[in-house]
Amino acid sequence: MTTSYDLGALKDPDGVGDIRDPRELILPQPGFRTVLGNRDFRLIWSAQVASQLADKFLMFALLILTYSISRASTHGAALFLAYTFPSVFLSPLAGVYADRHDKKHLMFFTNLVRGGLILLIPLSQHVPYFEHVTWHLFVITFLFAAVGQIFAPAEAAAIPHIVGKQELMTATSMFTSTVIVTLLVAVPVSTLAVRFLGENSPYWIAAGLFLLAAWLIYIVRSDLHARGNGSTAPGNHDLLFELREGIAYIAGRPLVRFAVIQLSLTIAVIFSVFVLAPGYMSTVLRLRVTDVYLFLAPAVIGMLAAAFYLGQYGRHYRRSRLLIGGLLSAGATLILIAVVPYLLEQLSAGWLLVWFPVVFGFIGGLEFGMLFIPAFTVLQETTEPELRGRIFGAMFTVVNAAVALPILVAGGLADLFGVTRVIFGMGLLLVASGLISVLAGRRNQLTSPSVSKEGKAPV
Repeated sequence: MTTSYDLGALKDPDGVGDIRDPRELILPQPGFRTVLGNRDFRLIWSAQVASQLADKFLMFALLILTYSISRASTHGAALFLAYTFPSVFLSPLAGVYADRHDKKHLMFFTNLVRGGLILLIPLSQHVPYFEHVTWHLFVITFLFAAVGQIFAPAEAAAIPHIVGKQELMTATSMFTSTVIVTLLVAVPVSTLAVRFLGENSPYWIAAGLFLLAAWLIYIVRSDLHARGNGSTAPGNHDLLFELREGIAYIAGRPLVRFAVIQLSLTIAVIFSVFVLAPGYMSTVLRLRVTDVYLFLAPAVIGMLAAAFYLGQYGRHYRRSRLLIGGLLSAGATLILIAVVPYLLEQLSAGWLLVWFPVVFGFIGGLEFGMLFIPAFTVLQETTEPELRGRIFGAMFTVVNAAVALPILVAGGLADLFGVTRVIFGMGLLLVASGLISVLAGRRNQLTSPSVSKEGKAPV
């Protein structure tokens, strides 16, 4: 179901003044229209929209239900722990499992199972005992998240099976945008559902969305089962061996290792910024804590803008240059976010602080989108099909661990050293990572030719 292009005829993204092959004027160019024209991609992407909405519906409704029963915020924290705990420990094993089995079947059955687990919540409320306890909600959430760990690497590893290499940047941009948009849409829609359709309505809607996602996956025609080419020892089905093989694959390839490290670093910094945003607004910009939307809303818009631009035009750029450039620019922006407010006050231009979060929020979102999407695309482009599931499983483990880091550390560091010093330090960390990557790239040949003889997309 992939669309093929004669990339050997296309202009080198790094070339200047090259004569374009006349066939480039005739052949379709990878972009949103081309990718959405792929039936199976359209089905899997639609299934992602449905499942992401269902996931966000569930978590928001569960937070409300847990608090209404317990009247304790600690129960909400325990619910979040039950949701994130499986991702840290099960993702690597789930990745190996995704490599062994047909990804279509895995996505189909995991959507069905998650829908069934959600229905246990409204059904349990008909039993008087469960009206006054919350432990069963933690168990259901844990099982729901555990099943989701099988779905995540299977979905990520399935994308390269249905689109060509030159379309992966666009496909990744769409999937990234979907995660952001569904997060923004699900909370208000879930609130309206509770208000007008009843407190149990989000669970029924979420179960229906998972059923819809399962049906969309069911009618996909592409073969999503990886065929080995000898990278795994014949007849060797040891789970730990395959897990070690995936880790060794990441460690032995500089560009893949760089992408995994950068994804983890990017996610950690993004969540740290979210954790520090309220304190930054009140103590540095001297605005109300509730004005945090002045920073976060433009940041989301910036990330969506980056996803759109890379999805449409990202094929013209080397992935490694985007990754390193993103690190350096995002680091510089964080340093400016820490320093500029102080300089404005010294110059008696404090009135500009009102616009400061809007401008730098958008720029920061744009840069972090430029970081995340190319890194994710590199993993899809450069990994072997029979190893892709375990690579993504290992990556999800590292990323989810990176998410926990700012929640545990960033706030405490800000209390000890101040918000601006922590943000300044994160900026220096990104800049240093970018400079180290430049040196490592020259030594280990991090970059590869932009267009190979086989017609591969630039890396």
